[in-house]
Amino acid sequence: MPAGPWSLTLDDFLVTRMMEITVHSDDLAASVGIPTPELAESVTAPVLDLLVRLSVRRHGQTAVVRALSRAERAPTTISAF
Repeated sequence: MPAGPWSLTLDDFLVTRMMEITVHSDDLAASVGIPTPELAESVTAPVLDLLVRLSVRRHGQTAVVRALSRAERAPTTISAF
């Protein structure tokens, strides 16, 4: 029985777990003063896609395009969360 009125596909569930691993790998590395490990493109590509889509939803397409292409017109943040 589902825990709520929505559910995730297996693919979406796996992307969210890869996002958590990617973000927390950076958090852990920063907390102990070591370089963030490089992850495979097969992990980072869907994670970056997710983060960009979330940023667009939160800040709008123009803000994200500017932040990624025009530093002089970029907003102060396009954080996904």
